[in-house]
Amino acid sequence: MQSQATDPEYQSVEAFVEYLIEDEGESEFDHFHLGLLAHALDRSRRDVCAELETWGLKLKKRYAEPSFRGFSTSSNDRWFGPGSSPTHGGSGYQQIAGFAGQEG
Repeated sequence: MQSQATDPEYQSVEAFVEYLIEDEGESEFDHFHLGLLAHALDRSRRDVCAELETWGLKLKKRYAEPSFRGFSTSSNDRWFGPGSSPTHGGSGYQQIAGFAGQEG
């Protein structure tokens, strides 16, 4: 991240706007470049985004990456996989041993 943040287009907001509009022909910027610019300027992403929007640029929307089930994916993905629900809270020995509900 440091090597890209030292590129000339990340030295100021004006330089980034000039690079984006004139060199790339874009009117939108993404979260990755916003992070690089904010890091290079040592400012918050919110402030940099607001300033870029005053220049007429728009932040691209992030879309969730779709996940697909393949032939090798287990149909029971309770313990692993995209639909898994991690179980927490111990082994449950209290219920097995009969201690559940008893006050100590």
